Amino acid sequence: MDMQRIKKNNKGSDGVRERFSPITIIMLIVLALYALSMIVLLGWALLTAFKEQSDFRVNIIGFPTKWVWNFSYVYKNFKVAVQTDTGQVMIGMGRMYVNSVLYALGCAFFNTLVPCITAYMCAKFPYKFSKAVHTTVIVTMIIPIVGALPMEITVARFLHLYDHIWGLWLMKANFLGMYFLVFYGVFKSLPDAYTEAAKIDGAGNLCILFRIVMPVVRNTFFTVMLINFITFWNDYQTPLIYLPSYPTVALGMYHMATTTINKLSYVPMRMAGAMELLIPIFILFLFTHKRLLGNLTVGGIKG
Repeated sequence: MDMQRIKKNNKGSDGVRERFSPITIIMLIVLALYALSMIVLLGWALLTAFKEQSDFRVNIIGFPTKWVWNFSYVYKNFKVAVQTDTGQVMIGMGRMYVNSVLYALGCAFFNTLVPCITAYMCAKFPYKFSKAVHTTVIVTMIIPIVGALPMEITVARFLHLYDHIWGLWLMKANFLGMYFLVFYGVFKSLPDAYTEAAKIDGAGNLCILFRIVMPVVRNTFFTVMLINFITFWNDYQTPLIYLPSYPTVALGMYHMATTTINKLSYVPMRMAGAMELLIPIFILFLFTHKRLLGNLTVGGIKG
């Protein structure tokens, strides 16, 4: 009995040693330092947002000598000039927030729905065309497509999708990318017993998809949609190119970072604007961090 206990203890110690191997310890240290650097930079930006420019020049790292509320000044005074058919129009931060919500929410929804439905069809209907779609997704992820932007703009103008928020919703409604493979793996691991009973009761393919399959994978769906929303919220390049009349908050921060002609070009003002861009995402993260940090491939099955 004593020998068996010793063997078990040795096995347990070996398991601990394997779990905390030197490579694992090095990776943990690197990740901890990376996380610490992000927290320090975020704290520095927050403190800087409460400083005056004169205080920032002599006190770059420390706490503000006098706490100043720069957020209201940025919100009221920062505007982006937009050229329309009737002339130049100044768009304020309130309108930018509305444009950001419409752009990020719509693009996130369609950029999640289309890969989800396409992956379901490829996983549960294994025809030759399904294999071709799956191969196309992998090939487009491996081979970089360079020089397609001018043609995309030309096609968007021809189809009257250019400079319309709903036009970008349609342009983002494609099945290419990593999340197609995420949904494909979820649907492949989904037992056929979920759908066979419905087929016996006479349910059609659309009924099975929206009333049985989609509720089962709703956790994965909303997790992917949240990640997409954060991605589109921080995106300024696409609105800069395709939405010249609908500036978003991210695009506004880009203009603020490149302007050097007024008080808004001061570093504290820029940090205040960056914090205003961060606040909605921070609130969203507080309410959905468990979903965002969960396992995408498992969440849709276990519910």
